[in-house]
Amino acid sequence: MNKGLARRSALLSEKPSESTRYVFIDELVSQTDDRARIRSELLNILLAGRDTTASLLSNVWWLLSKHPDVWARLREDVDSLHGQSPTFEQLKELKYLRAVLNETLRLYPVVPVNAREAVVDTTLPLGGGPDETAPIFIKKGQSVTWNLYAMHRRKDYYGEDADEFKPERWLGEKGLRPGWEYLPFNGGPRICLGQQFALTEASYTTIRLMQEFQSIQSRDPKPWQEWLTLTCVGANGCKVSLTPF
Repeated sequence: MNKGLARRSALLSEKPSESTRYVFIDELVSQTDDRARIRSELLNILLAGRDTTASLLSNVWWLLSKHPDVWARLREDVDSLHGQSPTFEQLKELKYLRAVLNETLRLYPVVPVNAREAVVDTTLPLGGGPDETAPIFIKKGQSVTWNLYAMHRRKDYYGEDADEFKPERWLGEKGLRPGWEYLPFNGGPRICLGQQFALTEASYTTIRLMQEFQSIQSRDPKPWQEWLTLTCVGANGCKVSLTPF
């Protein structure tokens, strides 16, 4: 940030050209010298654009190493591409791969806790009254926090096996079609702008790795344990062994 701000005067006096290389920090300091805003913008890009997808992929491959049946079925999806790099349209057709990603995000949401602050007086449709089914008033300035990690494991919605990794629950005519019960990317007008990019990136990376390696084995005897900072990932990392073709 300091280096970017030191270049601010020069950047403001330069005339942009088509050959000028895009540098994010330079663009930021050209618009503002507010350190709090610059820091927030940098954190938003670095965390949302890198850490979240890396955490998702780490969790996916940790789970694949623990579930050889899921690996075998996913292999059928990947083999249908005959070793070719998938197109965006082909990615959308790989239903089991999407189910694996959905189930991973359900059990291990990368952002497991979230919150919003009311900018005006408002009401939520549920949460009030003795049985919490009446509307509830939220005053301007109050915060509402929700725990996705707990919400995604609700047995009244996901069933008695809600704590188990079962991608099949997302498939078929009776597969899960959740609404506000499933929010790995939030929802409504504040839904994550990078949702499709992240899912596409994770899908493509998973496929290309599986096209290079024929089998996977876990090298981690411990159960999954969270490491929670601004995002959440497995505390023990992703210790797996891959065997190439």
